[in-house]
Amino acid sequence: MSLHIFIADRFRAVRRAHRIARFLVVIGLGISLLPVPRSANGQDPAILLENSLIKVIEQAEPSVVSIAKVRSAPEGTFGHSNRPFAPPSPQDKEPDDPEHPDFQPNNFGTGILVAGTRPSDRLVLTNYHVVQGGPVHSSTADEESRSPLLYVRFADRRICQASIIAADPRSDLAVLHLNLADAKIEPADLKTLDWTTAPPIRKGQLVVMLGNPYALAHDGSSSASWGMVSNLARRPLPWSGDQTLRSMMYRLGNLIQIDGRLNLGTSGGPLLSLKGELVGLTSSMAAIEGYEKSAGFAIPFDDLTRRAVRSLIAGHEVEYGMLGISPITILPSNFRALNTTFKQASAAQAHTVAPNSPAGRAGIIADDVIVSVGGIAIYSDSDLMRIVGLHPPGDEVEIVGWHTRHSIGPFKVKAILGKWPVMDDEGIIETVPRYAPWRGITVDYPTGRRRYHRVDDPYRRAVVITKVSPDSAAQSVGIQAGVFISEVNRISVATPAEFLEATKQLRGPVELRLLDGGKIMIGE
Repeated sequence: MSLHIFIADRFRAVRRAHRIARFLVVIGLGISLLPVPRSANGQDPAILLENSLIKVIEQAEPSVVSIAKVRSAPEGTFGHSNRPFAPPSPQDKEPDDPEHPDFQPNNFGTGILVAGTRPSDRLVLTNYHVVQGGPVHSSTADEESRSPLLYVRFADRRICQASIIAADPRSDLAVLHLNLADAKIEPADLKTLDWTTAPPIRKGQLVVMLGNPYALAHDGSSSASWGMVSNLARRPLPWSGDQTLRSMMYRLGNLIQIDGRLNLGTSGGPLLSLKGELVGLTSSMAAIEGYEKSAGFAIPFDDLTRRAVRSLIAGHEVEYGMLGISPITILPSNFRALNTTFKQASAAQAHTVAPNSPAGRAGIIADDVIVSVGGIAIYSDSDLMRIVGLHPPGDEVEIVGWHTRHSIGPFKVKAILGKWPVMDDEGIIETVPRYAPWRGITVDYPTGRRRYHRVDDPYRRAVVITKVSPDSAAQSVGIQAGVFISEVNRISVATPAEFLEATKQLRGPVELRLLDGGKIMIGE
């Protein structure tokens, strides 16, 4: 074979391989080249998709911030001098000033700018685990000095300090106050993302993610990636191996799975549709172990998340509804054996029903099968807890199910939900009490805090005192946290709303009847 024929053959082979590789790459992006269809105006769909991605990123990027948590305040930062973020000396080997180009925070993540209770307010929404342990907005100076500092860097590179307005470890969400005045930043200069209007996300939908992987956003520019929604209502596996995940709503299967890996630092970033709608909040925390590290997860902006965000923006604790059932998942074979008329594969079964609980008062008994709550099908115990948790305590929900004892057959009842107990309220931050103190007393649902439960009767017709303010009328008569109040001036109270209604017009001495039979007179 002559040299020029050999070269020509190799050249054709290379060109053929190049065409095949290019075809495969484009197929991987979901864009076929054989043939390439044209839009009405003659544009290549690949270019249209590329332009859509660029437009979404450009529109959302100004609303994405990087968050840094440092253990101590460097000299020259806000609160330590009038020179915000003064440059460190050249001798510093480990710069701890957020404006230094080599600054590396102890912890880092991402957040998004949102409007506050007033449209002109500017707050940051992020994951709780990104800011855990940071300063609380209402803290005293002494408390702040013991807390790590939080810094927020905006897309235009400006920086300000932040503090936590409210945080909820169960939903892994937190809202931050921005110290814009000290940083000389006008709120109107900060563009927010709308978390209230996005339509439900669908499997197969293409999405864009923005974040601060590995604390790289020194220039304020978030890193972008994109992918496909692989599935909905996922939960990380194996979640049971991590105590932090065990306490989160993640375990109930409310996560979006994305076919893109989320690197360290991308927690708290926006998940966006190709229309620029905010459909989720990314969370690398959900993939901390096991086989799920190869996938990304995000918290959807569904009804549960939106209700949580509204509470946090107002500075309140997030509350979750509860029936008072210990549920188990009834297997498909056992569900079919019941010969019900319900056309679904499985359901949740009430293994036990606590006396005087919302479920018990509604007429649900042990071994009853629950197939829907509020019109939403229930396939497992996790479904039941998650759907009930969509509602706040005090909501009335319709429950459809099947009696397996006595009067066997279908049932439909309505239950007024109680409050899902907080196992450990150390991480819950509430700077604006949902239930305003009365004469120094702050109350909650009887099930509101696990540490005040009595095993034999957790669902008592009373409210529990969770806090007594110093130097208040309540403290002066010896009232302590953990005491249950059943009556106010002979008016029965079983919820915080009933307690506040019973006390709001009272003047002078008031008689409080305690659940243990005791009485206390409390003045103004």
